[in-house]
Amino acid sequence: MCLINNKKGLDPMSTHLANQISSRMRAKNLSVASLEREAGLKNHAVRNILRGKSKRPSAEVLLAVADVLGCSINDLMVKEDIFENTGYSGDKQDILNSDYMLSDLMEQAVKVVNAKLSKKRKRLSLKQFLDCVEEVYIHGLQKGGAIDEAYADWFIDLLES
Repeated sequence: MCLINNKKGLDPMSTHLANQISSRMRAKNLSVASLEREAGLKNHAVRNILRGKSKRPSAEVLLAVADVLGCSINDLMVKEDIFENTGYSGDKQDILNSDYMLSDLMEQAVKVVNAKLSKKRKRLSLKQFLDCVEEVYIHGLQKGGAIDEAYADWFIDLLES
């Protein structure tokens, strides 16, 4: 998930939209360039949304992005509580480069992801599994050190089989 801070006065909706697009891209193993290409968009169309430069993207751009990501424009725009930060915050790279902490939380993330994959009978590549565990763990850090099973379900459902 792209953890974009609102330090630069970015529109909260733009930040949420960027988080949604970034999370869904990661779940589908898409780069910004591949998303733009598959959506038939100009270079930097998605990149500008993710960086907050495009605060009000057109409906055509959002529809193309949503089509490639397998969701609706509404899914990209409607703010859900699963993205509310209540604990650890910061840029994802800062989080990944910080000291490893809360090993119990990581263990819980692995167990929850495994259990949900078994229940859904969903098979993932190793990279997808590790990405999923990483996202669930980081989200747990942001939620104050607790795994959010609804978030894990949501993220797993985004993953390609």
